[in-house]
Amino acid sequence: MSSTTANIQMDTKDSSVCFRVINLSFFYGETPILKDLSFDLPPGEITGVIGPNGSGKSTLLKSLGGILPAPKNSIFLQGMDIGDYKKKSLAKILCWIPQENPMVFSFLVKEVVMMGRHPYLSALKFEDETDHQIARQAMQWTETEMFSERLFNQISSGEKQRVMVASAIAQEPEVMLLDEPTSALDIKFQLEILNILKRLNKETGLSLVLAIHDLHLASKYCDQLLLLKGGKLVANGTPEEVLKKEILEEVYEVEVKIIPNPDDGSLLVSPVFPNS
Repeated sequence: MSSTTANIQMDTKDSSVCFRVINLSFFYGETPILKDLSFDLPPGEITGVIGPNGSGKSTLLKSLGGILPAPKNSIFLQGMDIGDYKKKSLAKILCWIPQENPMVFSFLVKEVVMMGRHPYLSALKFEDETDHQIARQAMQWTETEMFSERLFNQISSGEKQRVMVASAIAQEPEVMLLDEPTSALDIKFQLEILNILKRLNKETGLSLVLAIHDLHLASKYCDQLLLLKGGKLVANGTPEEVLKKEILEEVYEVEVKIIPNPDDGSLLVSPVFPNS
């Protein structure tokens, strides 16, 4: 083992770090998507990943979730290289909620939620009362009990997203990754989902990492932000540190106005429209 590798592995044993990312790059073919990213994510916080379309947000989340292979010694989860986890062991720590959730077959909502218990089942262990109780509690958290007997494909987009969060809760993870969980929802359902996630974070200490487009919602609900552009990390810090006029105008290439919300101090970010 080289001294460089030994130092990296020693550095990753910090118990105050949920994720440690070191010089992460990712290519589709010969096209670079992520370029030399390094950052730490502490446990028990909500981290928003923001940036323009094509900046690498989804690729970063898939890399953190072990869905896309990461180079050795580039992503550490709780002090262990993400590639060294066995699938079931990783699934007991981390869950992934994609942007879209197509279901080829018709399942009842309660069956979709129960799918979250898969890491704890095997050919010798079937669902028992404990599994059903955990699934019921997950539906209570997300207020999905009332349509538990309905088919997943027959409920609304906002209801589907709540069901997927319930399934993720039933998985009993310590870390939840969500790829733009509010992108296809109207403002009512956006707030429902984000309020559920905020409550989960505050009451259970669940760490959350989510890609999000709405900068005001990112400011309101996230403890820290990662701002990407062209696969590079432009800024990393609290919303107040990242959502600065000069930074956002460089990244998004539009003039913006930033106003503190008098109700809660979150930052309202809006484009400045030219006079017609």
